[in-house]
Amino acid sequence: MDVAQAIARRRTVRAFGQEPISRQTLTSLVEAARCAPSAANLQPLEYVAVDDPALCQQVFACLKWAAYTHPVGTPGEGQRPTAYLVALVRPEYKALTGAAYDLGAALMSAMLLAVAEGLASCWLKSINAPHLTELLGLPPELEVDSVLALGRPAEEPVTVDLEPGQTGREVIKYWRDENGRQVVPKRALQSILHWQRHGGAASRGGR
Repeated sequence: MDVAQAIARRRTVRAFGQEPISRQTLTSLVEAARCAPSAANLQPLEYVAVDDPALCQQVFACLKWAAYTHPVGTPGEGQRPTAYLVALVRPEYKALTGAAYDLGAALMSAMLLAVAEGLASCWLKSINAPHLTELLGLPPELEVDSVLALGRPAEEPVTVDLEPGQTGREVIKYWRDENGRQVVPKRALQSILHWQRHGGAASRGGR
């Protein structure tokens, strides 16, 4: 699978098969995150990998899933993630704009490699951070930022293009169709790509 294919296939998944993920694979995902760009090369991020089944259940209890489709979007028994990467950041860097960019670049790198490894992911920010901090025994110099849930995909979400000009909170909400498949609306390419100047048509700029 090449990079373009991994990007196209990466979707947020909320139903997972129960096959375990090897530690070698989890290590590779963190290595991908480590290699991502870092503002001023400050490298403020660390990770806790969780693959113990009992601890995974406790981590799951700290997470909130899919506000737009709650409670359907919450993984049921037998569909929960089999591993997690908990992203940690040093608090002194949170005030710097670079930390947020670092997190996005690092976790996207991990998610794309996960796709290439036959895995699926869900990046969660709505979490019980104090409980997770205690659960993982984190030192005070590190804070929980977000959690990357991982497992073999047990569903295949799809995307649909919005019509040009469609905007607003209502039209961007994802939903479950009559077959229970998650559908994610995305702004159409022609709505976001401009050539030379804002509003420039593709027909005038393409070669």
